Amino acid sequence: MGEYFSWVNIDKKEYIEPFAFDLGNKSHESAWKGNPLLGALYALMKSDWKGDRVIFLGDETNITEKDTNPALQQLSKERKQWGEPGYDADYVADTYRDISGLFRDAEKKVREEIQIMIDADDFECNYYHVDKESPFDGLFGRLPAYYRYVYNHTKKEFYDLTKTRMTYTDRDGNYTDRIDPLPLLLAFGHSAGDECTGGWIGDNVEPGDDAPPDDYKDMSSVYVWDGHGVE
Repeated sequence: MGEYFSWVNIDKKEYIEPFAFDLGNKSHESAWKGNPLLGALYALMKSDWKGDRVIFLGDETNITEKDTNPALQQLSKERKQWGEPGYDADYVADTYRDISGLFRDAEKKVREEIQIMIDADDFECNYYHVDKESPFDGLFGRLPAYYRYVYNHTKKEFYDLTKTRMTYTDRDGNYTDRIDPLPLLLAFGHSAGDECTGGWIGDNVEPGDDAPPDDYKDMSSVYVWDGHGVE
């Protein structure tokens, strides 16, 4: 089946996931520029999630001692304290809140899943953390946001989405040069590979349309992702 990824905010204890936006959950299936999941992510990183530590987390691996990034180590510590068997992603799914349903683009899938809980009168696996008496309150009202730049305020780097040309070729030979670098830069997972896991994980990352500061390094032409065969 391959490894499935979600966008996880370890500070807010929240996440959004591709399936709710009718996208594939593998690392490359929601990485193309301008898709609704990344639009929701950008909207969050510009507002509610601004300045928070965000990880594109895969569900087939656990953080180990060799992963010295402080953000990864915090998540690992939380999962161990949780005390249940499973991967880091299992801990997130069981304890964090899935806020995908805040967005209009996720309404169809999220509404269907909440309706199943209503029909079965079973809110035990309520990963949306909705109120049983008014489960749809506050949902589906937010819109995606799209920006030209993504800044890393920690490393003083940025990239310009009008200039990046990251590529992906799937197993069937289908090719695109419209990959957004952010899923690669914030990824942690087995299928992401050691060489491309988490270059910006734990950093203060923010999208925007304003020209970056003069002392920020333009990384637009640096990132190259030959993703052939990546699950």
